[in-house]
Amino acid sequence: MIASGTYDPSNPDEVPARSTTIGIAIAILSLVVLAHIFSRGLGIKVNNAFAIIKTGLLVTMICLAIAKAAGQFGGSENVPGKNFTQGVWHTERSDPASWSTSLLLSMYSFSGFEQPFYVLAETRSPRKTFPKYTVLALTIAIVLFVLVNISYLLVVDKDDVLSGSSGNTDLATLFFDRLFRQDDPTSETDRTSERAMAALIAISIFGNLWVMTFTAGRVKQEIAKEGILPFSLYIASAYTTPCGLWQRYTRRHRDLADDESEKAPTAAFVLHWLTSVLLIAVTSSIHDPRKAYSALISLYSYTIILVIGCWVSVGLLMVKFRQQSFGWQQRRRYRPWLSPVHAIFYAVATSWLLITAFLKPQQGSPFHQSVTHIIWYVVPTIGITSPIWGLIWYLGILVRQRLIGRHLVVRREAYWEPDPEDECEYVERAEWIVHDWQITLRGNMPENFSPPAGAVDSEESGPEGIRRELGQPPMVQASQGGPVNGARRLSDSFDI
Repeated sequence: MIASGTYDPSNPDEVPARSTTIGIAIAILSLVVLAHIFSRGLGIKVNNAFAIIKTGLLVTMICLAIAKAAGQFGGSENVPGKNFTQGVWHTERSDPASWSTSLLLSMYSFSGFEQPFYVLAETRSPRKTFPKYTVLALTIAIVLFVLVNISYLLVVDKDDVLSGSSGNTDLATLFFDRLFRQDDPTSETDRTSERAMAALIAISIFGNLWVMTFTAGRVKQEIAKEGILPFSLYIASAYTTPCGLWQRYTRRHRDLADDESEKAPTAAFVLHWLTSVLLIAVTSSIHDPRKAYSALISLYSYTIILVIGCWVSVGLLMVKFRQQSFGWQQRRRYRPWLSPVHAIFYAVATSWLLITAFLKPQQGSPFHQSVTHIIWYVVPTIGITSPIWGLIWYLGILVRQRLIGRHLVVRREAYWEPDPEDECEYVERAEWIVHDWQITLRGNMPENFSPPAGAVDSEESGPEGIRRELGQPPMVQASQGGPVNGARRLSDSFDI
């Protein structure tokens, strides 16, 4: 969100005032959240449109770079010959801290690959569709990202970047500036290209915010299902969207029942908005919004990429080598190619990055405190120790349960239907979440002790809990074409 406020197409050279940046960030965040609350289908369609636009932009940059290297667009400098022949392996930095931070930021550019896994249940025929398109998407991303970096070297002189003469200007803006540069650097053509590139970057950031909001809302919804958040069942539930209400009252969809209408995790989106505004508020004390953006990127990278990535890779190795304890390969048909080389490589790489994160960058490094204005160990310390705050929260829940003499038991019941597009497979249409607060048995209680009537408080997500409170029979069967009432709709494979 902060980056959206930083890239102002009307004035790309100067960073907007801090208040302007924060205002734009919150406004864009609010717009995206409201759009996802309004319609789930709208969120998916706009996300697909941004994917096409961003992919087309990368392909266009590659083609323009090739044309520039072939002598088009003018210019007398032989940038490709200089970049690919002079000092190719020379580096300005040799300290491990600079190398590890640079590698971490490079990994961040690929970090979006895990987003589809967060919304796997939203995929039509997931077992049939998801694997092949995941591999295809990753292949396209890898090829395009490598070619775009080569395109930068075909157009932008690397000395302009390494010497720091370009200031805080990003490579994409430098690319278009050098692509159409005239002899007069103040010409209207140069200004137009800068404004155009700033606008394209802002649009790209907006697209990234759109898809991240779509997935983040559902991640928070899944967390709430475990009962570890305040008002968990409200956050875990799905609610009919305004677009869904409109569908129910139009002639075409007049016969739609409540459980068949389009739904979205509205409360989870509101929670996502609150946490995002909190992050903006925390970094609002940083005078330069670009520094705040860099701090948030580093914080996300240390937490999501390094800490969770290291845990997952080590966990995969444990599953692989401790067959007697887990027996994963006997229960799953999937056999990764070259397994477990991937997990070993990633575990070693992330472990090295976690260790070198606390080495002080040398003077002159772009990550030195004189440049970032933040002590080098603050951001990695907060990012790496963030799981500890989650552990403290969980311990607080355990202490509360002990004080009240009850413990929470979460029951999750899935509702399945055959997948019409994939024989012998099933898709989960809905999930029923029940939170039971049961009396905790103490050591001095007799073995034949049984809780008295009313000793168990049951909370359920969705309208079903209300029906049982009123003494009405539970809804156990969905109408044709729709799921039962549950915490949320998990798949839209059978939408009308």
